[in-house]
Amino acid sequence: MIKIYISLLLLMLGFATSTAQDNRAFDALANDFPELMKKFGEELKNEHADYVFAIDVSGTMNKYEKIVVPALKSFFRSVQDGDYVSVIKFGGEAKNEPNGFGIVNSAMRQSLVSYADRVYDKPASAEERKKFTAYTDLLNMLEYLEKDLTRTGRNNLKFVFLITDFLNDPVAGHPKKLRLDDYRSRIEKELAGKNIKLVALELPKMGSGETSTDDIMNAFSMFKPQTIPVSNEQALQSWFDQMKNDIALEKFKQFLIGKMTQEAGATINSVDVDIDGHMSMTMSWVPNDVFDAITLDSISITDRRMHLVIADEDECEDHPELKLPHLMSSDGSEEKFVNIAQIRGNDEAFLNPHFEKPNGRLKAHISFKVPYEAELIKLMGKDNQTIEASIELPQENVFCHPMAFKWYCIMWILIIIYILSVIYCIKRNCSYKYKLRGEYTLTQGTKKICTEEINGRVSNLTIDVEKAECNVVFKQKKYIAKLFVPILHWSVEPKYEVTVTNSQEYSLNGGDDYTSGGSSTIKYSTTIPLQIRDPRGGKDINLDIDGNV
Repeated sequence: MIKIYISLLLLMLGFATSTAQDNRAFDALANDFPELMKKFGEELKNEHADYVFAIDVSGTMNKYEKIVVPALKSFFRSVQDGDYVSVIKFGGEAKNEPNGFGIVNSAMRQSLVSYADRVYDKPASAEERKKFTAYTDLLNMLEYLEKDLTRTGRNNLKFVFLITDFLNDPVAGHPKKLRLDDYRSRIEKELAGKNIKLVALELPKMGSGETSTDDIMNAFSMFKPQTIPVSNEQALQSWFDQMKNDIALEKFKQFLIGKMTQEAGATINSVDVDIDGHMSMTMSWVPNDVFDAITLDSISITDRRMHLVIADEDECEDHPELKLPHLMSSDGSEEKFVNIAQIRGNDEAFLNPHFEKPNGRLKAHISFKVPYEAELIKLMGKDNQTIEASIELPQENVFCHPMAFKWYCIMWILIIIYILSVIYCIKRNCSYKYKLRGEYTLTQGTKKICTEEINGRVSNLTIDVEKAECNVVFKQKKYIAKLFVPILHWSVEPKYEVTVTNSQEYSLNGGDDYTSGGSSTIKYSTTIPLQIRDPRGGKDINLDIDGNV
């Protein structure tokens, strides 16, 4: 009784082992790509593939049963639920046998493991035995394989394993030398868009003659087939173990490619440029499941006459959205970048103000920033994906000058105002009312002290532009009359200053009240005549202007 229980227990353990799915390949993915598997691991379980085995059972190939069968059984145990397996056994003919094909589940996995033990069994009837063991017709196998691969409703990712010595020994009347040009043309069309990995597991040759390995590899060259020499069970088992991991990687790649079918892209929706070249733009982008974050790294223009000046750090402190690189919103909504850059002319000079219309396009250089960036590079075998978005630059005039257009205009307004003021003052001072010509007479009471005629001669009339005054110097040097004529100050009316200088030769009111060399200055408005009053009650000193000032 104990022996019966032990036998039943061992049978149950054997069944459980054959039906349990081997997840070691997925565990290896989780170790190598933790971030990617964290995000996509559950979905990856729904990514399926086809596994097609074409096994040569002709002649004495059954001597390799001990090499092939254990490796097949181990591989079938690792196949994921939902995958499809098809075993084609061939010799002179090729076919699928019951329990040798179907979508994998626990029951199907057990059937495949059991079928692997029988794959080299000879058919019961002599006629069937002759069809499969007396000949090896590789063309029949290839044609059956073509039908199998082109069946509808199957997975896009397919792994094909050819297990044979590649010696073609067909029945009489069938070509021994393979001519596969037509076959190649057919499968190129029929399998276009499929992701097929073909591996030739080349067993040791059992007869004489030339193998057809190269011909078959050339027929499938568009799928980059591999040839693996197999010499013993350990080598085949080791290769299948490695293949499990490679298959998991390929499925992961295929899965991610499918996720990226909707291409993540960015669009520059609008761009505005003001007269000083300050540029603003709006952008939006479309994320996909893999690339759900993008960074605007830089912008450029294609117009070689001009260049971009990116917003500096001071501007970015007030407007963080201007700082590049800029991580854009994860929901793909439109973002506005105000004054992100300034378009400047390459030939700007202070003395060469001019306008230019930008030509060409504005380009935004974008990269995808995801936490699994390094893992994507490792898995997909390429650097992080980058894209460009572009838009035609608006045909607006841009002022090319070191100064902003506003300040340039203000500068010229001030210059024009200054020039007009000078013209006004000159015109005013040359008018009849203010012209600096005539006879200036200095009198005290009724006594004429001196007379000076002003007719514009340099010796008599000097103009100090800096002080905005016109000096009339009398020859006696005792009295100096200064006429303030603000040539450069259009808003100031002329004023006159008369300075009376004391000396030993002449004194006011006897000279008792003034020290020698002293002076008294009185400022007047334009009242004519000007009069100097003696503060001690003496006679007035009058400056009569005979003429118009």
